[in-house]
Parts: sequence; structure tokens; C-alpha cells
Amino acid sequence: MEDLIKETVKNKFAGLELRKIILDKIEKGKLKEEDIIKVVDTVDSLSLEEIIKLGNNLRTFPLGCDLVDLAIGPCSSSLSLIELLENCILSDYIGFPIHICGYAIADIAEKENLTPLEVFKKVYDTVEVPIDIDHFGKYGPMRFPKEIVFCGGDCYNLGLARECPRERIHKRLIEKEKEYEEEFLDWIRLASTVCVNVVEEQGREEHGAPIDEMREVAEAAKRFGKGVEGIFHIGDGYDDLIEGILACIDLDVDVFVVEGGPFNLKDRVKNFAKAVAISRILVKGGVVATNGAYEDELRIGLRAGLNTVITGFPLNHHGYMCGYSPGTARRGNFGLRRVMRIIKEEGFKLMGKEIAKAIAMSGNFLKGEIYPSRLGSFYIGDAHWRAIYESKLSNLKPSKSIEDIDEEKVGLLGGRYISWKIAERAEEAYISDKDEFVERATIRILNENNINAYPCNGDDKKAISVGKAYITSFIPEIALKLLNKYKTLETLF
Repeated sequence: MEDLIKETVKNKFAGLELRKIILDKIEKGKLKEEDIIKVVDTVDSLSLEEIIKLGNNLRTFPLGCDLVDLAIGPCSSSLSLIELLENCILSDYIGFPIHICGYAIADIAEKENLTPLEVFKKVYDTVEVPIDIDHFGKYGPMRFPKEIVFCGGDCYNLGLARECPRERIHKRLIEKEKEYEEEFLDWIRLASTVCVNVVEEQGREEHGAPIDEMREVAEAAKRFGKGVEGIFHIGDGYDDLIEGILACIDLDVDVFVVEGGPFNLKDRVKNFAKAVAISRILVKGGVVATNGAYEDELRIGLRAGLNTVITGFPLNHHGYMCGYSPGTARRGNFGLRRVMRIIKEEGFKLMGKEIAKAIAMSGNFLKGEIYPSRLGSFYIGDAHWRAIYESKLSNLKPSKSIEDIDEEKVGLLGGRYISWKIAERAEEAYISDKDEFVERATIRILNENNINAYPCNGDDKKAISVGKAYITSFIPEIALKLLNKYKTLETLF
């Protein structure tokens, strides 16, 4: 495995073999602490430039998810219900998932003489994008005293701080949480994904909920088919990192959420890049996120394979946790616009709602047989696909489904997940993709699973010439462009 990691720096096909080994181990419950240590030690031995190349290669389809997006925190205990819903409407319009802090919803509900679930339902009714819930325990939304919910962000503003500089985390108002514990499952039913925080396993008992409680939350989410995101600190960049990842693997999380900032204690920039690249190797669902990163960490993380940045509106604590620096990271910052600028300057195109709609259509075309469903060692889609499928975007349905494809010989324009499942149904599939690695990797995966798939080396006309041919993309811009170019093609819309 160590040799494969080093080879992946310059060879994506080594990464294909590496991810195959890791995913098989995860699926069989055989990814152990010694495996994680080997990965951490190997990546630690690389230069920063090599780490960036490694992580970036592992973001490539089908090694991982190659999208870059945001999750937006719209809520704060300081907001009124109307202000909360207005933030949600704006987030939904621009097309990014919303990251809901359970305690803030409960605080707003208390001011409005509503239950937490009643406010959450209003949020759910307002948006169609995926909803991610955080600060959520075994009784439902966590409740915190005022000194926490109105925290000014001292840890991020001051810089390195292993613990809260005011010694006020993690105090909970458990009796208030228990008042609405009967709403617990309804929250999970409405959510798309649920966050669990494993920092207690990293020696931060006062900063996070007990791991047994997080296990209860994760298991409940899994029962309802929801995605699970695991949050851990980078810490010392070694023992803390290993403990955090091991806890996430143990909880069977789908997304790794890496927190740097004041909880990244030495050589911050390299450690952040390293944590992202290691996460790219080990994450089950192919998606790596951050909920906290200083600007220099965020920039290097994007270069090293980061997918998702959790940010927020003013007064939301994620509004200052990503994209700022010691001295400027404080409550009230409008993190959303700052993070969008940084992503643009780093040369990445944000995912947007059109892509989310295309993924929703893809999931419905495949009749929900998506992540964590597999073809051989690899998942059909990634954690983004599952989150979108569990949102109201899944109401978008194409006119065809995979069951309508019954040709013995088929040409496929596009070599990604849709083509995998169509090829599985056909006697022969001829696949063309303009991305050479995507096409070759897809052919290799299909052939290894005894599917008769043949490369067209990016020659669309060759794929079309076999007879019936389909455009496998649900992105309208791509599909229409191909349809205008080749009149005999069919779309899957």
C-alpha cells in the first residue's frame, strides 16, 4: 500500500488500485489502525508538492469526487425565524446545501414559542437542496448556555488553542434537550445528512459529545438511509489525526470533515494538506470537507483535494471558521462571500444547482441504486449522490429509467456512473469519453467485473456507429451540445 500511495503522486492508475484496496477493506470491516498509521506515515514522508499532487489525483473520478461545493450555515441563535428562512431561501436559490446547527434552531423555536421540529419543518418546506444537521445528539438538537451560543469565536481569532480559551466548551443543557426528545427521529427523517463529532476520541472530552452518543446518532441516520459526516481535528498532525480517522471509520461515516484553524497545532499549512490527502485515501464516500480552516489552510486544502467548504452567513459560527486568519476570524463575518472569492482565485468552479439537479436525475434514472451500492469494489456515485437523493431535489425525475435500456449492443457517450450501469445490462458496450483517464478507468472497472465494455478512445463517432447510442450525462448544457452535433443520439431525460 505504501508503494501505491507514492506511485499515485504521478500515476492515477496506481490510485485506482489503492482506492480499490481501501474500499474493499472498509466494506469488509477490515480497515484497521495499523492501515491508517501506514497511510499517515507514508503521506507524512512526502514533500508538500507531492502531497498536493497526491490529493488532487485522488479527487479524480472514480478515485473520489471531483466536484467543489459549499455547505452554507444559515442559522444563528441571534436570528428571528423570518431571518433564518430568508437565509435558507437565498442558499437554496444559489443551489448549495444548507448546514443546520441544531442548537440555533432550538433557540429560535424557543423565542417563537414553537418546538424545534416545527422550526426545522419550516426550513425543510422552504428549500429543496440537501439539509445537513449538526450539533445533534441522542435527544435531538443540542442545547448550550448563552456564553457558547453567542461566542465571539475567540479560539479562531486568537490562533492556536488546543482547548477553548474561555473554558466554556462543551457545556450542554441536557434537561432542555430532553424536553423534545420524541422529535429525534423526525429530524433524521427530514435531514439529508447528519454530522457526528469524534473529537472526544482525540482527547477533547470537553469539546465534543461522548462517542457512544455519536454512535447512536450515526446508527439512527444509517437506518433511514441518510449520509453521515464525521468531524475531527487535525491536532498534532499525527496521533490526533490517526485517532480522529479511526473513530470515523469505526462509525462508518461517509464524509470526512477536517477541522484545522486553532485545532491544527504545528506546521499548519503542510498538516492541512496532509490531512486532506490522507482523507482522500481513506474516506468511504469519496467526499472530503472542512468546517474550519484559516485562509492559508483553505487554499492549500483546495489544491490538495478538498471538495466541500462549510461556511455561513453573518452570526453563524461557520461564517468566521473558514477563510480568515488569527486577528480577523470573529463572529459576524460573512464567510460565504469570502470563501467563494478564495475558491475562484484558486481556479475552481463551484458545483451549483444545475449539477445538483443532474445528480438528482441520475439517481432517479438508476432507481436509487447509488452510493452505497457498488459495482465490484467501487461505489455507484459518492456521498454527494446520496445526500442529493435524500433531499427534495429527488423529486426531479427523468422520463426514462435504467429498466428501459434493453439493447444488446450499445454506444455510450460519457464514461461515468450512468454508463457503468447501462453497460452492466447490455451484452456489449462501447464507451467514449473525452477524458482519457475516465474512459480507461471505466473500461478497466467494467472488464474486471466481467462486463463486455470496449474503449472508443474519445471517438464519439465510433461509439455511435455500433447502433443504439445514448448521451449518459444529465447536465443539459452537455447533452444538448452533443444532441445538436449528432442527430441520431438519444438522451436519458
